Amino acid sequence: MTNQKKNFGQKLWNIIRVVHTLDAKAVWLELAYAFAMLASPYLNIAFLGLLLIGLQRGFSNDHMLLLLAIFLGTRLFVTLITSWLEKLAADHETYVGQRLRAKTTEKLLSISYSDFESPEMREAYTGTKRGINMSGGLTSLLQNGFRDTFSLIISAIFAIGIFITLAQGHVRMSATAAGFFNGFHYPLTLVLLLAAPIGLGFWATKRGNIQQRKMIAGIIRENRVFGYFINFVDTFKHGELTRLYGADKLIKSQEEASNNRSWEDYWRGAIGSLLYALPPTILINLLVGALFALIGLQAFGGGIAIGTVLIAVGYFQQFMNAFNEFTGSVGWYLNMIDYLQYFSDFFSLPDAAESGSLPVEKRTDNDFAISFHDVSFKYPGSDAWALRHVNLDLHIGERLAIVGPNGSGKTTLIMLLTRLYAPTEGRITLNDIDIAKYEAKEYESLMGVVFQDFRLFAYSISENVAADSVPDKTHVWQALDVADIKKRVVALPKTIDTPLTTALSPDGVAVSGGEAQKIAIARAWYKNAPIVILDEPTAALDPISEYEIYQRFDDLIADKTAIYISHRMSSTRFSQRIIVFNQGQIVQDGTHDSLMAQPGLYRDLFNAQAKYYTDDRVASERANGDKKTNAVTG
Repeated sequence: MTNQKKNFGQKLWNIIRVVHTLDAKAVWLELAYAFAMLASPYLNIAFLGLLLIGLQRGFSNDHMLLLLAIFLGTRLFVTLITSWLEKLAADHETYVGQRLRAKTTEKLLSISYSDFESPEMREAYTGTKRGINMSGGLTSLLQNGFRDTFSLIISAIFAIGIFITLAQGHVRMSATAAGFFNGFHYPLTLVLLLAAPIGLGFWATKRGNIQQRKMIAGIIRENRVFGYFINFVDTFKHGELTRLYGADKLIKSQEEASNNRSWEDYWRGAIGSLLYALPPTILINLLVGALFALIGLQAFGGGIAIGTVLIAVGYFQQFMNAFNEFTGSVGWYLNMIDYLQYFSDFFSLPDAAESGSLPVEKRTDNDFAISFHDVSFKYPGSDAWALRHVNLDLHIGERLAIVGPNGSGKTTLIMLLTRLYAPTEGRITLNDIDIAKYEAKEYESLMGVVFQDFRLFAYSISENVAADSVPDKTHVWQALDVADIKKRVVALPKTIDTPLTTALSPDGVAVSGGEAQKIAIARAWYKNAPIVILDEPTAALDPISEYEIYQRFDDLIADKTAIYISHRMSSTRFSQRIIVFNQGQIVQDGTHDSLMAQPGLYRDLFNAQAKYYTDDRVASERANGDKKTNAVTG
């Protein structure tokens, strides 16, 4: 997902834009805080230099006391400002982290499903999570990378200022090496002395970054293993597997081996980076002595005051230390900027609503004609055709069953119909207009869908059915009755106001898989959409309960178009038309009677399951179920 062709400047600018979008003040506060942190050491150096100048020039005691008072007052002011900015910067760093999580969640709710499910995006997201677990996210980059960068820039400005001062300080002609100090050789020598640790730093950074990146790659790889270990153990259902099979030793041994490899990668990389970081540090300390000697000679020649020597060397040392500190960690920052590109790319994805603008015609007769025109489809990242050359007209008010073996393309057809994915080839039309041209929300309002991998919210039953915080409770009860779950809900202490699961409420209830599916079916009916799609909606139900759900649902579907998708055959008993899929293609199309009258996949499938759906079998199984229920409750 991340465009690796971007250069470093583009990547850095993208990150700055993301931070600015989340919090316009964050970057400026980091700059202000960096300046405030540097103010104290620079102020100390300046005061000592001015103190020496005062002593050299014979300032009176009053002048010296005034200088001391100004210094102490300024020092107090800087300390207070630094503490205030530190608190502000920390607050805004926290806010950036919170807004990043919130904005990411908001974006996940608005992007198209195909982007949401994109393997490239998933891989980029996984890589980003691993990177954040390893070296931190935007908050860490603000705290360290931005702050170190600003400190380097500020110290460079001070170094340039003092360099200009030294270059303009001419010594007496009678002084030692007057020609050297008064000509271009002196500033050139200063430049070379300052450039030496910079050049060595670049060399060390390049070599050290290689070590760091190897270390980071190794640790990220092992963090993936450790993350799997944590997630596996945190999932309570996995406790059954580990205890029944005694798998705790297996998991612990894998986790311990991963930790050992991670530590080995870390220490190998840390020592390798340290070996390259030492030469610039040693050189800086040697150069400080050389600068004192060189600039001191300029002071003895009358080019500058003695106190200026202390200020100049101090400012140069601050710059070289800031540069050395920055280059020592720049490998981490470059790595962070690389994987944090995910957020820049992710936030730039278009919202689903941006993909169409036409309103859907408002009709009271539900006369919506939908057609598939030679539609073929491959899932992103796959070379296999999930659907191939599908031509299909959906008739208004029709009960349509789509059947076939698992993996034959049934669900894929619905993914395209609901516009969660777009066809790879061909097109789908609504009333002769490509469905991609319709505004997303309006088009989606036409369909009430229950997918085979349905999900419920940890909210109340009524909010789950309505998918709304203000449900129509009368309509909710009707929907629960249609889905044959009303009796169960009536028995709950808070009835339809009962939360599902204890994720958000301690008084929440757990429901069985079959009950959950019935609530999902109630949600599809509640929406009152002109097209109702049930995609394997009863997989968690026994065949008898499934049969009764279809019977009850079909009685109340009225004039809506209903599409039943299943590898079971119960839905075909209520369908006017049956489409049979196999290997991504339509292989049969007809009524139950016409398809049973000819050899083919449909007759084979139906005959294999027919024993479950005879009227006598349904009545017998229901009677047995009622007896068991009475025995338990009695």
